[in-house]
Amino acid sequence: MLLLLLACTDGPALNAGKPEMVVTPARADFGEVVLGNQSALGMRVRNDGYGDLQFESVALGDGTSLDFAVVAFPEALGHDEEGVLELRYTPDVEGQDFGTVVLTSNDIAAPVLTVELEGMGVLPRIDVDPEVLYFGTVPPGESVTLSTRVTAAGSGDLRITGVGFPGDEGLAYTVGLPDDYAEPYVVTHGFSFPIEITFTPPDESEYVGDLYIESNDPEEPVAAVHLYGNTIDDPTENEPPLVEILDPDNGEYFMDDVAVQMGGYVFDPDEPATNLLCGWFADGTRVDVGDVDPSGIVTGLGLLPVGEVEVTLRCYDSEGLVGEDSAEVTVWPHDEPVVYTLSGGDSVFDWFHIDDDVAITVNGVEVYSDSNHTSDTLPPVEIEAERGDVIGIVATDQNYCDMGIDALVLHWGTGESQALNEAVCDSACADHACYSGSYNGPWPGVYFDEEYTIAIP
Repeated sequence: MLLLLLACTDGPALNAGKPEMVVTPARADFGEVVLGNQSALGMRVRNDGYGDLQFESVALGDGTSLDFAVVAFPEALGHDEEGVLELRYTPDVEGQDFGTVVLTSNDIAAPVLTVELEGMGVLPRIDVDPEVLYFGTVPPGESVTLSTRVTAAGSGDLRITGVGFPGDEGLAYTVGLPDDYAEPYVVTHGFSFPIEITFTPPDESEYVGDLYIESNDPEEPVAAVHLYGNTIDDPTENEPPLVEILDPDNGEYFMDDVAVQMGGYVFDPDEPATNLLCGWFADGTRVDVGDVDPSGIVTGLGLLPVGEVEVTLRCYDSEGLVGEDSAEVTVWPHDEPVVYTLSGGDSVFDWFHIDDDVAITVNGVEVYSDSNHTSDTLPPVEIEAERGDVIGIVATDQNYCDMGIDALVLHWGTGESQALNEAVCDSACADHACYSGSYNGPWPGVYFDEEYTIAIP
């Protein structure tokens, strides 16, 4: 009888009154969230112990972005009970946000549990080039096909949720989309896709309409491509040319000793494009004439002045009416250092992780360091340098048991980048993700020391 009692008391009874807090997943990643929107995420909180789990506090950790918030959490959980820790992320600026939420409870073994938070505020923009398509005069039953291109500008992925005609345009126009098109159609930042529009008039009537493109661009949720087919020129009315710059884009960087290729599109409903007089201007000064082909494509080539420059394409029709479009670019003097951004990814907004310290030099002179002897996720670093300069990166492991550095990318403006090092990750702790079994310090010790020659722009 005694042996039976001992067997019955072995196991759960020995853990009576001891709660055990378990939170899954261990990291809350909200991904990309468009500015002005919010994303909610629920984490499972479970009591695997045999005593009641009581929460003393659930709060954001020190240094956490205020874009994160704790919405709700369970105050107590009994044995094998489960609740939800509800978190919210509402970004107010573009870029990555980091932080932690700290749960304090009566779990004797682990009274404090920290959950890491991460999110990315993005502002996707839709760029449609060209916005106007003129099909000319087409006999009934015959077809003319033109195309436009949709580009994911701004930051983050562009999500296309609808492409179609609002009214009777479908009687004369049809749309051709990529073979893999399915809504929502995700376009990665910086990439684009074509849309083909075919005009097949059933008669000689005038067909003027719009193709609507819906997306997650918060500032322009519905973009339009204006369509003109079988239009009749009215000699009593005259409209100015419709002008659009296709290249360069807003925010691009250039050097003052390199001629910039420029391109645009012009359409005039009253006369052929070849009748128009166009020119390219930089801050009001003409840098090149605008050669116009029969389809309305305008080209140019010219050197731009140093500074923040407004590039303008201006076109006049035969009656003197003018249409224009502008783009803001930055031009650097070729004989002076320029500003580069060192980040942890494909955009200038990506942060990077280091365990534990890092020093960055340009031609042997230190321009940045993180030397607090702790593992950190650091914001992008801006440095002044020139093409041909040498960037040095030295990483030091100070503490047992992890060491690592993310792959770093050097950016010049938003258009050019240069990959530097490959990611490094190792650990002496068997339960860590980067454990290899071969790493054993020393602590402190330099584990990464490399140099890279700047090849951009």
